[in-house]
Amino acid sequence: MQGIYLPLMTPFSSNGLLQLDKIPAMVEHHITQGVHGFYIGGSSSECFLMSIDERKQVLDAVSSVNNGRVPLIAHVGAIALHESLQLVDSAVAAGYDSISATPPFYYGFSKSEVIHYYKSLAQYSPIPLLLYNIPGTTGVNFDHKELLELSELENVVGIKHTTNDMFFVERLRQAKPESIIFHGEDTMLVSGLQMGASGGIGSTYNLMSKQYVELYQAVLEGDLDRALEKQKQVNRVTEVLLDVGVYQGIKYAMGELGIDYGECRAPFLGLDSEGKSKINTMIETFSFNNFM
Repeated sequence: MQGIYLPLMTPFSSNGLLQLDKIPAMVEHHITQGVHGFYIGGSSSECFLMSIDERKQVLDAVSSVNNGRVPLIAHVGAIALHESLQLVDSAVAAGYDSISATPPFYYGFSKSEVIHYYKSLAQYSPIPLLLYNIPGTTGVNFDHKELLELSELENVVGIKHTTNDMFFVERLRQAKPESIIFHGEDTMLVSGLQMGASGGIGSTYNLMSKQYVELYQAVLEGDLDRALEKQKQVNRVTEVLLDVGVYQGIKYAMGELGIDYGECRAPFLGLDSEGKSKINTMIETFSFNNFM
């Protein structure tokens, strides 16, 4: 597992209903753009706004469309361990290649409880586990020693690391040369790859998958000037998305570009007229026909 893995968003109707019928066109688009795999059911999918049954439906729908063409990672993170185990069962039944999970959050679980959660997942799952370090949203902060110890668990093959801590990426690569390391900070993917990441997973890939594939390829070929130019291109777009709302902005932009991504689920609000105007200007300014 390496390269650009797209964390596919989930399409909802304006009244919040799951729209599985939109998933095939979304998956097909990104396969044609050259993504190396998909990361399904994570933060970008609004997973924590969905029931466990809905998350299972999305896992099944994407696997059916993909039909084995590219590797699939299922995000099974949940606050309750028994729900994560249910999602593991669904991922295995649907033919996923590996699982990943955010640490349990909200209740201020002790480090011992978080470690127990990951140990339980790793032991239960018949497919490999990727840790998921994203302290900015979970509030669960690991130091390097704790992350390295978790990486040593049997059946743990790597980590999705969504922080700007490049030092840990380099240290993990040195400590475990075979480890799979997905960098999760879209705005500094070049830096993550240079420090030893195996690839990237990021929300804005949904809007610019071709650009990120080209960025990754440039780094592989040692063309850092071209890679940095691609990073600057996607960062200019990301700056607009951060201004209007990343998830809402991506979904609206993709709809304008001909791929119906549906809408976000409440309490997310749709873009107002000013936000839509900013996205339309962005599409025109950055010549998005060349992005897709």
